[in-house]
Amino acid sequence: MIDLTTLRKLETPSPSELARGRNDTDRITVLVRLHEGAELPSYITMRAEISAEIITGEISGADLERIDSDPAIASVAFSARTR
Repeated sequence: MIDLTTLRKLETPSPSELARGRNDTDRITVLVRLHEGAELPSYITMRAEISAEIITGEISGADLERIDSDPAIASVAFSARTR
């Protein structure tokens, strides 16, 4: 189980996300903010481009920790489904 509270680039997850936790094998839909001019890392599967620096994508739970050390990524948030 990944401790979400240790991830510096993860924008504040909801209490329900913290309680749920994440495993390395989970597939997670995220909203990613890149640093200006940075390219999307290959381990993120793009779903939609909102702007040059903001995309929605999918990653594995194991890649959550990788995001923290990736210089291309400014921040990441879990994407919530809208109804």
